[in-house]
Formats: sequence, structure tokens, C-alpha cells
Amino acid sequence: MCDNDAGMIPDLERRRFVTSDGTSLAYQVRGPASAPAVVLSNGLGGTCEAYRHIYKALGTGYRILSWDYRGLYDSARPRDLATLEISQQARDLDALLEHEKIDRALFVGWSMGVQVNFEYFGLRPQRFAGLAAINGTYGSPFNSALASRLTRYIIPAVLRLMQRQHKLIARVTTRSVAWSGLLPTLQRLGMVSPTVDTEVFLELSQGFSGMDFDVYARTMQALGRHDARQVLGNIRVPTAIITGDKDLLTPVFTAEKMVRQIAGATLTVIPGGTHYTPVEYPAVVNAALEALLARIPSHARTTGLLGAAVAP
Repeated sequence: MCDNDAGMIPDLERRRFVTSDGTSLAYQVRGPASAPAVVLSNGLGGTCEAYRHIYKALGTGYRILSWDYRGLYDSARPRDLATLEISQQARDLDALLEHEKIDRALFVGWSMGVQVNFEYFGLRPQRFAGLAAINGTYGSPFNSALASRLTRYIIPAVLRLMQRQHKLIARVTTRSVAWSGLLPTLQRLGMVSPTVDTEVFLELSQGFSGMDFDVYARTMQALGRHDARQVLGNIRVPTAIITGDKDLLTPVFTAEKMVRQIAGATLTVIPGGTHYTPVEYPAVVNAALEALLARIPSHARTTGLLGAAVAP
């Protein structure tokens, strides 16, 4: 996944942490402990590898932390599957920050990570120096996905089927990610932009081989139940909302709702961007993050991110 030995994200340290309920979580850190902290909250669609270009742009001047959600990728399956709720994912983050002695950070979330960060803001607002929400929403994502009211009924039914047939889904997925036609097909369907970083996307796809799709389906169900809209009006830290105008999973109107409710939030809509903008248009995403960092005195720096950004 995010293995430094594989040469994907340089200088990344892979560690493990055991939560209070005994679940072993995989997490990744990079940078000096004394540096300003940046927390990268993953989506369900990938590990920290989805942030490869953000790691490159941030360089080694920040303490960067990310982790795999319980039961997914390199983290262990919890004994109690009721702990897959977003509220518990936020508590995992809280415990991890305590473990790593990180008091305050810029929180960057992609997809599911946006909801985890909003939930965590409701729990520990004092830890937030700033907030970036990339291709995500505040909650109830099934109500807005594909800009159709039918998805609130269709997606839960699909997830129940995935849960019942998780072993079959795992076998089919393992074969699908090995198929050379997967990415071109997704691009033809408009689910991935032609500008996508092919190497990163294929790395993310490989992460689904061996996935526990019972846990994956249950986590997505928990995501669909989650709603943090009551948090938005309380956010008073510099905030950037970033999305793509072709994002089918979290359409632009969800980003516009968040911007209206978060005081001082900025909105960047990337033409042609789908749900994978961090690996489709990294230069644009990094420019938005650079502008956000400039608004946070503890994290601002004289050198910009764009010099290190990788264009699509």
C-alpha cells in the first residue's frame, strides 16, 4: 500500500497502534515531531497513496499522519463490528493523535475522510488549525450521490448484497483489478478523468485485492447513516472545499452547501475532476492547499507547494 520499501511515498514510517477495544490499527507518519502537523484522513477508495502528490508537495517540513480505518487495508478487523460507525473512527483518530502527541493540526480529508474530520471537529474543535475537504460531504451521502433521489434506496440494497456475498465480491474484485481494461472502462463511464495518474490509480486499485468486503460494506453503511451537518456552523478555522465538477459520488451542490454554512470557507471546483481529483489534478488541489496554508499562521511557509507539485 503505502510502503516506503516500494518507493511510493519516500521516508514514510509504517507503525501500529492498539486501540482501547484491542483493535490494531495501521498508521503512517513522516516528518519531524516538532514540525507543524497535517492529518490526512483517507477515503474508502484508497490508502494514503491517494495523497501521494500532496506528500510530495508538502515535503519534509510538516509532521504528516494518516491511518487505515479499522478492518480495512492493513488495519485489523474489530471484534465488535458495531464499532465501524463514523463516531468510533473519529475516536480512533483522537487516540492516535494522543499516542503521537499531536495537539493541533491541519486536517485534510478526501471522500469518507471529510465526514470523519467533521465528526472529529465536533469532538475536539480545539485540535483544528485548519480544514480541507476534498470530494466529500458533511453526511447522508446516499441522499446526494449521482444527484438522484433513487440512490438512497439503491445503494443500501447494493451494500446489503455485498455484505451477504462478500466472499464472491472479493473474488470478482481481485480479478477485476488485475484486468488491464479496468481503468479505460472507468474513464469511458466518466468515473475517472483521462488526466488521472495511472500509476497511483492502479496502486489504489490493487489495495482492493484481499479486501474484507463484509467490513467494507458495513463501513459504507455507517457512512450512509452519518450526518454532521450540525457541526458546520460551528467551524471557525480556515477551511477549503475542493471538488470536481464531474464528481458523481459527492456532486458540486454538496460542496456549495458546505461553503454556505462554514464561515469564510473557500470553494475550488475543478473542471473535469471526478471523485479522484487528488490524483487527477494534483497541481490544482495543491494550489488550493497552498492558499489554505497561507491563512494558517502556524502552518504558513515562505516557499509554496506548486514548485513540488506533480502536474497531471
